[in-house]
Amino acid sequence: MSDAIFHGIFFEKFLSITHYQTLIGLGLLLICFFVIMKPLQDKKINFSVRMLVGLILGAVLGLGIQWSAGFPKSSTVWMQEIATWYGLFGRAFIAFIRMLVIPLVFVSIVKVIIDFSGKKNLPQIAFRGIFWLLFTTAIACIVGIVLANVFELGEISSQSVHQAQAKHYTNIIDTFVNLIPSNIIGAMAKENIVGLVIFSALMGLAANRMEKKNPQPIALFKTFIEALYKIVMSIAMTIIKYMPYAVIALLARTIISNGIPAIIEVSSFVAAVYIATLIMLVVHVLIVLIHGISPVMFIKKALGTWLLAFTSRSSVGTLPMTISTLTVRMGVNTGTANLVGSLGSTMGMNGCAGFFPALLAVMVAHMVGIDTNIQFYIMLVIVVVIGSIGIAGIPGTATVAATVVLSGMGMVEYFPLIGMVLAVDPIIDMARTLANVSGAMTAAVATDREVGLMNMNVFNDPNVTLDNDNAEA
Repeated sequence: MSDAIFHGIFFEKFLSITHYQTLIGLGLLLICFFVIMKPLQDKKINFSVRMLVGLILGAVLGLGIQWSAGFPKSSTVWMQEIATWYGLFGRAFIAFIRMLVIPLVFVSIVKVIIDFSGKKNLPQIAFRGIFWLLFTTAIACIVGIVLANVFELGEISSQSVHQAQAKHYTNIIDTFVNLIPSNIIGAMAKENIVGLVIFSALMGLAANRMEKKNPQPIALFKTFIEALYKIVMSIAMTIIKYMPYAVIALLARTIISNGIPAIIEVSSFVAAVYIATLIMLVVHVLIVLIHGISPVMFIKKALGTWLLAFTSRSSVGTLPMTISTLTVRMGVNTGTANLVGSLGSTMGMNGCAGFFPALLAVMVAHMVGIDTNIQFYIMLVIVVVIGSIGIAGIPGTATVAATVVLSGMGMVEYFPLIGMVLAVDPIIDMARTLANVSGAMTAAVATDREVGLMNMNVFNDPNVTLDNDNAEA
């Protein structure tokens, strides 16, 4: 017998409120918001602390609702309604952030090229940035291979066989060609970040080349780009201030929607993904340490961005905050932060295109009895690194990376075997995205240190935060 207190299409389809539990869930979320606002935000508590509190509140809220429902294998109607309403706050925040991605990447890259006019280190920044992105992805692949063997992945329930379908993939030649946008508006709509970087770079180069012949209009264009950049960054800073609230809703919604039983069924794979993420964070810290950077300060200043990546599950969606953190808090040169940060949101992603497809490939090989010798592993590393170029940094596209890798290893016909893993993809995707963004930040910091542009005074200043009223946007 239904325990719904409201009936009818208006309540069920439009309002998504038919049970009293839904109202209680909304009330609990508002209480969590109050905890963030009054004791923390109003008293100017450090932004990273507010983010951590938001993460804890979101986890407690999500697990609490699961517990009250008896940890069901699938979400009940009222749990789905709560998740829908939580999406109002979580998904809306991500939508606001992603709204800025295209204008930010465009204006940032044009500004980068203009700022580096007459300087010879722009190609050096690009090559070094790409090297660190792909190098860390290769390490991530090796970590995935090791953990897949340590956890002996491959014993997955046969129920998963018909729950997954391979995504569309292209060969390496088509991949490179497709990066060049034939329609820049279409590239923007599809969030083809690499294509947008190419177009923006060409526009910046054209402006520099035409400056001597047309100094007055080009000067106006440069002023316009500078003003537009500051405006976009100011909008980003305003939105970012509300991120702790979004973290609560995003994390609670993910836990409510996926459930604990589904996670337990593939617990070994989930554990391997999270351990791989922790290992990659250690690798990133070691890389910045080698470059003379304080690991403690790096972690402290990167923490807020890591948490947004973890809860938003979008490398592209996190991009505005990634760039802001690199420039405002870490003292990375604006050009390096924008160029390497933008490339890192769609190329050489350590999680989605690094250890995740490696874990899947080894797992599938174990399941179907393919010999995993040294030749298999060398081939896997090569396929993963090449396949990591051009994978869009948005939720769910790790499935495309998995398809590319399984195809490259000659195992695409076994794709349905990973269905149970994809059933809890949002839980896995949080860790993957954290590794992606951390890898991009590490590549930017390492590159900037190598070319000698990083402002260490800003990096070593513990008082610089993203929500300072006087922070330079």
